[in-house]
Amino acid sequence: MELDRFDKHILEILSHEDVNLNELSERVNLSVSSVHRRIKSLIDHNIISGLKREINYQKLGFSLHVLLQVSLSKHDTDTFAKFLEELENIPEVINAFLVTGQTADFIVEVIARDMENYSEILLKRIGKIDHVVALHSSFVIKEYNVLNCSNLLNKV
Repeated sequence: MELDRFDKHILEILSHEDVNLNELSERVNLSVSSVHRRIKSLIDHNIISGLKREINYQKLGFSLHVLLQVSLSKHDTDTFAKFLEELENIPEVINAFLVTGQTADFIVEVIARDMENYSEILLKRIGKIDHVVALHSSFVIKEYNVLNCSNLLNKV
């Protein structure tokens, strides 16, 4: 799919803001139905994965945001699949990334109500998954959105 200036403008706005379809159509100067068709096309071409709202977990009582590095003793697709299946049963796990170039195999994004809750998640749930051999926690102090989509889209 080749992106035109309207598609790029839509992507630029959506990468930074949570706007409704009416506001988006006004800002890109297209009809609501045209913007809707373009968004559907971007989704159909897997350029975006959909329009989901971001949850403010702190407002829901989850004050800790943790990036957990997890190392496994085996490195095969079955072990990775079983690990990810176990993570799906832990509601406080909100994301998982298979990574390379680290001492860890996965970086797992976890939210917790407090340190006691996180300790329980870490030691009694994630730490008990088969083949987990090392855990290293990094606590998020502040999150910054540094995505500069307009410069990237100019290269497309």
